Amino acid sequence: MICQLEARFKLADLLRVLPIAPATFYYWRRQFKKPDKDKKLRKLILSIWKSDHHLGSVRITQILSNDYGLKANHKRVYRIMKLLNIQGEGYRRKQRKYDSSKGPEGHRVKNRLNRRFKTNRPYQKMVSDVTEFRIPKTNEKIYIEPIMDLYNNEILTYSITSASPNLEFALKPLEMLLKILPKTTYKQFLHTDQGWQYRHNAWQFKLKKAHITPSMSRRATCLDNACIESFFNKLKVEVDDLRQYNSAKELILKIESWITYYNTKRIQMKLGGTSPVKYRQRAA
Repeated sequence: MICQLEARFKLADLLRVLPIAPATFYYWRRQFKKPDKDKKLRKLILSIWKSDHHLGSVRITQILSNDYGLKANHKRVYRIMKLLNIQGEGYRRKQRKYDSSKGPEGHRVKNRLNRRFKTNRPYQKMVSDVTEFRIPKTNEKIYIEPIMDLYNNEILTYSITSASPNLEFALKPLEMLLKILPKTTYKQFLHTDQGWQYRHNAWQFKLKKAHITPSMSRRATCLDNACIESFFNKLKVEVDDLRQYNSAKELILKIESWITYYNTKRIQMKLGGTSPVKYRQRAA
């Protein structure tokens, strides 16, 4: 304001009337004349955020380091994002939850993981669950069942369908997993909830034959399988509003594309700022 009024009034009069110290005014006038040191960083941050508007300040900071070699403090990135009026979008929405508990009684087993999700061994602790999407325009429903390796949060196999989530659908990712699962010297676990498909004799038989120990969450305790629930939250947020999809096929293609992106490119701070596949490759 002082700089604008300086052409019409004496500077001494302005500084005497306005509640600002002369030293403060001269300091900021010098700052205005300096080149904008955040200009390049601001453009990069905006460009990265436009490529994926679900990115927050922490992951953008890591991408700046990984892809551009820029060591920026996450607080500085957060400040610039605030000035640009951008933020990671969508992670406050509540999502509809699929209930698979109703069905044949089958066989229940103990919770052997007991929320001990961390492991430094590939294929030692794996988790699975089923979730549902509903397309508002056509009222079609889509079901997906992934199997995740807790070593690096990678989706090893998955099954997706727009038909009824029957036993064949449920067993498909398990059968695919058994084909790629290497022999290990340590015990392996596959943790699920108490859905009917996981209590089914066919599921239990395949696990027993492959020497994989089954584990189940306690009844109505989603935190016992928090890792896969967190994955579902990311998936449902980052495929964006379901009202934009016109058919089940369109949404299925988007989900398949996103899972590939998740495994190969989407960085995770828990993995040192790398994607699941890169984390496994780096460890190897």
